[in-house]
Amino acid sequence: MNWLNGYEEELRKLFAEAREAIAQFPAPLDRRGLAYLQKFDPLQKESTKNYICYLLPYWVKEAAGADDDTCRRLALANVFVMLYYFIQDDLMDTVPSEWREQLALANLMQTRLLELYRPLFPAESPFWAYYRQYVEEWAASVSAENEPELFLREPLRIAHKASPVKFASTGLLLLTGRGDRIAPVSRLVEETLVTLQMADDRADWREDLELGSANCLLAMIRSERATSGALDVAEVKRAIYMEGVLGRYARVAEERHRLVSAAGTDVPELVGFHAFLTDHLVLSAESIERDLQLLKLGGFTYWSSKNVK
Repeated sequence: MNWLNGYEEELRKLFAEAREAIAQFPAPLDRRGLAYLQKFDPLQKESTKNYICYLLPYWVKEAAGADDDTCRRLALANVFVMLYYFIQDDLMDTVPSEWREQLALANLMQTRLLELYRPLFPAESPFWAYYRQYVEEWAASVSAENEPELFLREPLRIAHKASPVKFASTGLLLLTGRGDRIAPVSRLVEETLVTLQMADDRADWREDLELGSANCLLAMIRSERATSGALDVAEVKRAIYMEGVLGRYARVAEERHRLVSAAGTDVPELVGFHAFLTDHLVLSAESIERDLQLLKLGGFTYWSSKNVK
C-alpha cells in the first residue's frame, strides 16, 4: 500500500503536534479534545482510520511539486479540519448529553485550523474563496443527504459531505503555483470520497437502517425495489446475500476506478487508495457470491468449504 507505507513517522509527528496544541485548550476541553483525537489517531489499533483527511497533502505532493514542510503544515491543519467536521457530524446524528462541551470544543478546533491557515494564505489569496465554496458544499450536502436516490442521481453530492478535505489539496496546489490543477485534482478527490462513502455504508448499513440515516447501499436496494419506503433487516439481507446487490454495488466502484486511474496519473497514491477501497468492495461481493453458489450445491458442500483444510 504505497499510499500508506512510509508515512508512519509523519503521522506520528502530526498527531503529536495536534496533541500538544489540544493540550493547551482550557479545561475540561483539553481532556475531552485529547480523548476525541485519540479515537482518530491512525497509529492506535482500535481507532477510526480516516487516511484521506491527513495524507491527502502527501498524495498530491508530486503533482504540486511541494516540499515536506508545506505538506506537513497542511496535513496538520487537516487534522483539525477532520476533528471539527466530525464533531459537527456527531451532533447532527445524535444529541449527546454533553452537547454544550461538544460545541465549545468544535469552536476551539476551528480556531486552531484557521490559525494554521492564516500564515500560509493572506486575506487576498484565492484560498479563501475555495474555503467558502467547500464549506457551502458541505452545508448543502449534509442538509440534503436524506434526499431519496441522491447517491444514484448525483453521486458527487455525496462527496460534498467531506468537501473540507479539499482544503489540503487545493491549498497545496495554490502554494506551489499549480492552481491549474485544482479542478482536476478536486474531481479525483471527490470521486474517491464517493467510493469511500460507499465502503463505509457497506459496513454500517445495519446502524444506518436503524437510525434512518442516509446510506448508499440502502439507496441502491430501494431503487431496485422501486420503493422510497422503509426497508427491514430481512429485505436488506436478502438483497445482499441472495440477490447479488453487493456485486452491482461493487461494479459502480469499479467503473469509478477506471475513471480515477485514467485521470490520476500524477497522483498515483490517491489512485492507489481508491484501488484499495474498490478492491475491498469487490472482494466482499465475491465472497458472498461464492458462499451463495456453494449453498446452491448443498449444505454439505458449504460446510466442507468452511471446515475442511
